[in-house]
Amino acid sequence: MNRKTDIVVVGSGLAGMSAALTAAQSGKKVTLLTHGAGTLAISSGCIDVLGYLNGVRVADPFESMATLPAEHPYSLIGGAETVREAIDWLKSVCRKGGIDMAHAAEEGNHTLITVMGTLKPSYLCPDSFNPDCLKDVHRAAVVTVENMKDVHPGLIIDQLHRYAELSDKEFMEAVLPCPIEHAHRNITPLDIARHVETPEGMKWLEKSLMPYAKLYPVLLLPPICGMKHSQQIWNQLCSALKVKIIEMVSIPPGVAGLRMRDVLKKALNAAGVYMVESAEVVRAEVEEGRCKTVHTLTASGEDAWEADSFIIATGGLLSGGISTAPGKAWESIFQLSLDAPADTEAWSSPDIFGSSFFASMGVKVNHELKPLNGEGNVCLDNVRFAGRVLGGYDFAAEKSGNGVALATGRYAGMLAGKE
Repeated sequence: MNRKTDIVVVGSGLAGMSAALTAAQSGKKVTLLTHGAGTLAISSGCIDVLGYLNGVRVADPFESMATLPAEHPYSLIGGAETVREAIDWLKSVCRKGGIDMAHAAEEGNHTLITVMGTLKPSYLCPDSFNPDCLKDVHRAAVVTVENMKDVHPGLIIDQLHRYAELSDKEFMEAVLPCPIEHAHRNITPLDIARHVETPEGMKWLEKSLMPYAKLYPVLLLPPICGMKHSQQIWNQLCSALKVKIIEMVSIPPGVAGLRMRDVLKKALNAAGVYMVESAEVVRAEVEEGRCKTVHTLTASGEDAWEADSFIIATGGLLSGGISTAPGKAWESIFQLSLDAPADTEAWSSPDIFGSSFFASMGVKVNHELKPLNGEGNVCLDNVRFAGRVLGGYDFAAEKSGNGVALATGRYAGMLAGKE
């Protein structure tokens, strides 16, 4: 089956969904092809814009952008002004979907608390993750649920006390009874968050937290304050218990990421985006430097998707957007060759936190996010790339993953929407 649309976006992570929604809001007919749940399903639901630069923690991510190299995605799309616009846009989308996102009290990054007891720099986070209230109190309870996997208050407290700004805080361990009967495995924050969406689950959480709320002005919880109505539930709990609740960043599954994904899916649906799930793009047809169609494989067979322009947000190596073999690497749909060292030992760094080809491999693009060949010329005139599939940056070392995904996805969608 062959279907025609204005714009085809490939990928359902933050970059792909942002690109599709932006293009649709410009009046274009958009199809979004997705193969899996996307990286939001395992993400923090926070926007890490820029946490570190050359191994040094940055105070102001936007001020630091001016020092990034020319090939960095932020530099290519116009720097701080473009990134700020994308963040304001996402805040508006989330607010309409029922989630309020918070900047740090002062210009710069939040210092979010994780369930591993570490502090994580992030520029934008849901209200429920905002740690600013902890600065004004001396005592807090660190809460988990009985049999909850990978959330151990004792470990969290020991780790938090390593940080100078928290070393004088008094933390108490709190373990809530598990509300899920006959659990045959360790539960996750996602299990509890879904349960709290029910009336009995909400009653359980409020009742279980009440004794600790009488003793401590701040409660640190795993992200368990609901899913589809998390903002409402968090507000209600803070009001009823007369405390401040801080949800901690958890390991996958990404509860807050799934909350954001649900908001974006609803916005995509309202904007008329045609979303095709479980559709793997297996090949593309290119004529005279322009993509004509991409072909997907689903349970019902192969389909061809024709469009005037395409946005590729398929992720990096782990997501399948990039493929490798000894001595070479390439983008998976169009087979675009990436500059890879012939010696595979040179792909990694002896320093586990050092820069490496593995960390920064990706497609080279111009200022319009169109791919470049070895001579530096555009090789696909109606194709743009966004998110982790881009080269020129190290998302893990920089703590810039969701920031680059959001900003480049939004930018690609805006440019495609104007054509």
